[in-house]
Amino acid sequence: MNKRFLVVPLAALTLAALACGSSTGGGGEDGKPALYRDNLSNSDSGWCVDSDDTSALDYSGGEYVFEVNDTEWFVWCNPDEDFDDIHVEVTAKNTGDTGDTVFGLICHFQNATSDFYYGGISANGDYTIRLYQDGEDQVLAEGTTDIDAEADSYKLGLDCANGEFALYLDGQKIDSASDDTYTSGDIGLFAWTGDDAPAEIHYDDIVVTAP
Repeated sequence: MNKRFLVVPLAALTLAALACGSSTGGGGEDGKPALYRDNLSNSDSGWCVDSDDTSALDYSGGEYVFEVNDTEWFVWCNPDEDFDDIHVEVTAKNTGDTGDTVFGLICHFQNATSDFYYGGISANGDYTIRLYQDGEDQVLAEGTTDIDAEADSYKLGLDCANGEFALYLDGQKIDSASDDTYTSGDIGLFAWTGDDAPAEIHYDDIVVTAP
């Protein structure tokens, strides 16, 4: 497990990077052919299975689960894929009591440098789209949006295409941003705790389609 500290505008984070694998097939909900699809129920599909005192990632009950024990802690996993312009969606559940935990999607992950874009939201309604590059976190867009904090699950979406990024919640665009530093790379999932821990985020049915 590789760890590294970041200083960002809102907090000091710790990144825990965990290595992974893949699966493909099926189609997206909009009818477009899926470039990648995983219902995250098969423990051999290639996502990280690892744990230490700070966090744990594993398959459980037909879902993929992030458990994060420390505050201000950022954990991610990638399935070792490579895409250009994409729209990626996943079903996410915050099953813990941490309203400030941000959870969501990664795109254009650079395996050589661990630089990437990510977009996510918390049950409190705080959202962000960011670029992590050269040890620094750059905010591309952020704010607060209406969200049902008691919802059983959320459908999160992220566009990463032609230097344009957009974050979606349950099919509605929340915000967008522009940056052309990277235009291809791996996808991923993450969980980032704030002042409260432990946190538990469940993911299901990740799908990648053309934008």
